[in-house]
Amino acid sequence: MRTLNEKKPKKSDYSVILPGCTELYQPNRLTYGQGKLRRREGGFTLMQGRILVTLIKELQEAVLASMNGKDWTQLNLFISEESTLIRIPIRLKDIAHPRQYKEVYEAALELGKASIQLPSSISKDYYCIATLFPRVELPKIVAGNSIMYVELFKDAARKLIEIDRTGNGRPGYFTKYLYEVAMSATNKYTYKLYMIIASWKQKGGFRISFEALKLQLGIPVSDYKEYKEFKRRVLLPIQKDLEKKSDCWFNCAAEGFEQRKNKTVEWLNFKIIVPTPAAVVDSRVNHVLHLLKTHFDFAENDTRSIAGTLNDALSYEDSYQLILQKLMALNEYIHKATKTANPVNNISRYVLKSITEWLNKKALWVNQTQKNI
Repeated sequence: MRTLNEKKPKKSDYSVILPGCTELYQPNRLTYGQGKLRRREGGFTLMQGRILVTLIKELQEAVLASMNGKDWTQLNLFISEESTLIRIPIRLKDIAHPRQYKEVYEAALELGKASIQLPSSISKDYYCIATLFPRVELPKIVAGNSIMYVELFKDAARKLIEIDRTGNGRPGYFTKYLYEVAMSATNKYTYKLYMIIASWKQKGGFRISFEALKLQLGIPVSDYKEYKEFKRRVLLPIQKDLEKKSDCWFNCAAEGFEQRKNKTVEWLNFKIIVPTPAAVVDSRVNHVLHLLKTHFDFAENDTRSIAGTLNDALSYEDSYQLILQKLMALNEYIHKATKTANPVNNISRYVLKSITEWLNKKALWVNQTQKNI
């Protein structure tokens, strides 16, 4: 089938920013930092994660100034009578419902006492923030909103703001992610793994040991010793939080995701999935439908019956290439069958059934793999 090889759209190499979503930037030292609460073992709670993300949002003007080589310390937020502290407003309705405002305040108090280790992007040294918030003020009404002010040491703020430079003087070692995705998480580990995934998005994936991932997520060594339990209680809920709702996600069922030694999972290979822009998906669907009409006798009713299924499948580059290969194989088979005693009499019906069954099996395999974990 000659035209199947003639029109092959170029692979999209740009990331998608979801409509209405807010981009946040932060240094990689924060992305890969490790936090520990004093009163209990383990990482931050879901509420504390939201407070931390909101704090980064409030510091964005300074982060962007740092990226652009400007003096962020001259911004209004950092000019105060107190030489060592800055006062940052946190709007409570951005974090929780009004009935949870007390819980937010208490979570902030506990978070303020957390010990946070921030790794350097350019050396093996760690910088430790022993106390994040020296003081958290009781919420007050400001311009009709409940605002909780937190005081942050300027030295600590510097570590949360400043972006390291690469060898050629350009800003590097930073993570870009979407505020709304991090804040909409329902699992307390989602925002952290999402940040890590986002930091690797341009490279397409990364490899990390099972134990190192637990450490990054703030999970105690004694918890989830068995990978199967970790996958069920941590990875799959995170995947559900992110899948088709984010600018990037992963699939636990992907081939090669788990790397075993003597049947024990030791390494995880994250292949980062980035959604394809709607315009590109539409172009792919139209191309496949054109091939079906031109070379397989598809009528309008036939194309309508498969368009929805194609739209879901063609969101991914590998599926698009596989469908084109499938059509080429079907075309070759149909032509060969014409010279046998069993030719394909109704080409459109035969191809429609073949493509539909193939796409359904592909989707069913992914769903069953996730259910059987």
